[in-house]
Amino acid sequence: MGQIVITVEGSFKPFRRQTFSAMDSGHAEAVASAIEWLAGSVLLMAIELDHELHEDGKRPRVGFGKRT
Repeated sequence: MGQIVITVEGSFKPFRRQTFSAMDSGHAEAVASAIEWLAGSVLLMAIELDHELHEDGKRPRVGFGKRT
């Protein structure tokens, strides 16, 4: 069975490594759990970091929320 392994590091603090396994409830559940974890914790942290950067007058090369 498959695994999804997500590593969060760099300016995302604290460092985190999270594994979602398909072993118990299947592959779709592993994907759903990974998305839920990202949306419920990492995304919130990213929004907070982007606001802090914006307040400090810093921005990403392409701009906030823009894809390359």
